[in-house]
Amino acid sequence: MHQTLICVYLQTMETIPKSECQKIGFIRKTHGVHGELVLEYEQEFEESVVEADRFFLEIDGLLVPFFVSEDGLRVKSARTALVRFDWVDNEKYARRLMGNSVYLFSHDIIDEPEETSIAQFLHFRLLDENGNEMGQISAVDNYSGNIVFTVDAETGEILVPFNENLLINLDEEQKTIQLQLPEGLMD
Repeated sequence: MHQTLICVYLQTMETIPKSECQKIGFIRKTHGVHGELVLEYEQEFEESVVEADRFFLEIDGLLVPFFVSEDGLRVKSARTALVRFDWVDNEKYARRLMGNSVYLFSHDIIDEPEETSIAQFLHFRLLDENGNEMGQISAVDNYSGNIVFTVDAETGEILVPFNENLLINLDEEQKTIQLQLPEGLMD
């Protein structure tokens, strides 16, 4: 039924030129049995994803619009969201969409200011409040507004929460960030 609807829609719709769109990610997998999907996207598109009411999925070389159901988008991290589309209401149908590239119109892309990007701290050296080097930041994640650095330390990988209140010094030239680390973090 759903595939028939898409075929009829594809035959009657005007083609959406890829030149007017930008690829933002892809459908990673299904989630649950009610047609929800995991959308994986580049971190720079997080705000655009949150504001979107429809996405274009590339199916057989064509961009097909899929409209987000009411309350059908939940951001899970800075790179993934759970999305539920109108007319996609079961796992079987959702499974057919896995792996498809996802696009937005270029004019719907929200440019995030460069200075607010937390990704700028990637590969910075982390210093504690005494100036001792703890290791290098190998990943920066945003878990619903909670920023966490993954630091490659001598003792192994550690997760360090980041908050501007913990910031002591930032040296972009030396690529170091000095934080007041929570008590017991390095124990």
